[in-house]
Amino acid sequence: MPPATKFQPFPPDFRTQDIPTNGTTLHVRVGGEGPAVVLLHGYGETGDMWASMAADLIRDHQVIVPDLRGLGLSSKPAGGFDKKTQAGDVAGVLAALGVERIDLVAHDIGNMVAFQFAAQMPEQVGRLVLIDAPIPGVGPWEDILKNPLLWHFRFGGPDMERLVAGRERIYL
Repeated sequence: MPPATKFQPFPPDFRTQDIPTNGTTLHVRVGGEGPAVVLLHGYGETGDMWASMAADLIRDHQVIVPDLRGLGLSSKPAGGFDKKTQAGDVAGVLAALGVERIDLVAHDIGNMVAFQFAAQMPEQVGRLVLIDAPIPGVGPWEDILKNPLLWHFRFGGPDMERLVAGRERIYL
């Protein structure tokens, strides 16, 4: 059996807070001083994935790491999981923290939230870094969806929850 992955916590200089925003509440980690950078996690993950990078960035940045709506310690509302709404969640976090301009780094499905944020609020984004996943509608999106290795991009609808009920961890 492979060894368990060791969890790396955020450095003690980070504070956590739950910020009401856009009809939900996001759990957010904040640390450091300087230009602000926001780190958005991927599908089935939480902001905890950024602990190691955040530890490096706080030397000269204010680092803001939310758990996206419905994931981690953020609230789990019945709706609002479209990426435009989730970008509004991030905007609400920044407003609550008094942050006007950010560099935005995102991974996996966080890319889609980051892309929407940058499209809706370009004046707030200095740099945008998208890692590990395509953006719907940008580039050869239809070809990407047809790739059999990415079957899970089209796996949805009413049967999805029924098929994975009780076996969510296997699916993820």
